[in-house]
Amino acid sequence: MAVEVWYAYVNRYLEPVLAACREVYQAELRAGTHWYPVPGALEWTLPFGMDDGNGLVRLTVVSEYVPERSETWARVAVAAGTAAFMGPGTGDVALPRYTDGGGEIRGVREPAAPPGSAPRPDARLTRGMAEALLEGVGGVPGSLREEPGGEYSFGVSMKPE
Repeated sequence: MAVEVWYAYVNRYLEPVLAACREVYQAELRAGTHWYPVPGALEWTLPFGMDDGNGLVRLTVVSEYVPERSETWARVAVAAGTAAFMGPGTGDVALPRYTDGGGEIRGVREPAAPPGSAPRPDARLTRGMAEALLEGVGGVPGSLREEPGGEYSFGVSMKPE
């Protein structure tokens, strides 16, 4: 299985979620209430079955105000991993949870939340997934960063397309 098929599978689910976040945010702006696109954190885990094991990607979407751009983004954190059926853990994949809950203004000098005790995701797979999703959903170029827990995240503008 080419990993690009997995990237496309995840992208197919992420695109409508971000479109809904953008729509809600724009409606709130028009109403003058200025809520965040995502109040709190939206987290979900998408399994991907393979013939020799399991793949798992955990996506977390949070709101982020970017003072340098005077803009609100949805920040998408990505953690991905795989496990073989016959290997250690017999196909179980453990991924960290993104704990920077979003919904606040964080300046560039303020540190992100410290990593938890969960195992780090597969760095190469996670970065590749995040890069593919950033491109697939039209994320903000240059916004990709590694998080303290090993996830990779990127920003998506909430301005109308």
